[in-house]
Amino acid sequence: MSTALSKAEQNALCVSYDVMGSHVELDLQFVKNYLVRGAPDKVTDQEIVFFMNTCMAQKLNPLVAGEAYCIKFGNEPAQMVVGKGAYLRRAFEHPDYLFKEDGIVVSRGGEIVQKEGCCLYPGETLIGGWCRVHFIRNGTERTCFKEVSFSEYDKGQANWKSKPATMVNKVAISQCVREAFPKDYEGLYSEEEMIASGAIPQDVTGSGGVIAADGVIVDDPPVTQEQRQTIFKTIRQYFTKTEGNEIVKGLLEEEGLESTDGLLTSQYNRIMERVRSIVAEKTEQQREDAPTEE
Repeated sequence: MSTALSKAEQNALCVSYDVMGSHVELDLQFVKNYLVRGAPDKVTDQEIVFFMNTCMAQKLNPLVAGEAYCIKFGNEPAQMVVGKGAYLRRAFEHPDYLFKEDGIVVSRGGEIVQKEGCCLYPGETLIGGWCRVHFIRNGTERTCFKEVSFSEYDKGQANWKSKPATMVNKVAISQCVREAFPKDYEGLYSEEEMIASGAIPQDVTGSGGVIAADGVIVDDPPVTQEQRQTIFKTIRQYFTKTEGNEIVKGLLEEEGLESTDGLLTSQYNRIMERVRSIVAEKTEQQREDAPTEE
């Protein structure tokens, strides 16, 4: 029985495309090593293939910090999340996009008010968030409106506890732009929506917490020895040992540290985010410097 991969399988296992002036190349091992958040050892090849090909189809660059994430925790299916900036940029850059209005819904003196912005005044009770997107379709100006309930999405954790108005507003915006431009957001969900729905834990894409085997976020523990080594291994694949050590030293200094001893998970996440950006810049520079064939 032949074990040779079909052409379709070969194309799916390695993708190459251009987006916003940058060339992106992804393969299974690279994504698993550097682009999966949470529990990369548990992500399947099928989940990585889906992530890579969705990035290519939707013109997303996961090598850019905050653009797109592949998140795996516990035994749950891997999730693809689009960062805040990239999610809104897709709407703003759409040729049919005009403008948006958004804010929060509050109860004030027994009256329900849709107000702009996310500032909750004394005496107001937060009820939800709203967004209205204005766009052109078939030569006619149209609007899409979404209003979401705070009680439906609030998990009482992290940003939902400290910045409730901002979070529910972002969920309303995400839902509204996706409904206004459905083809441009097929299969794509914002970080706030995924957290609110419980599909991913709070802060898995950011600076807080770490995911235990059961998918529960625990407080900010020190990283493992393997994680500490990962920082150096990643850098040294693209830089000399001396250059790599200097880069890591600089990143540690940004965190107020002299070494990786006692490095916390939140600090590790921030450092690896910077490492990915540095590697992406290095890769792009090498591509630009490569001699072209006559």
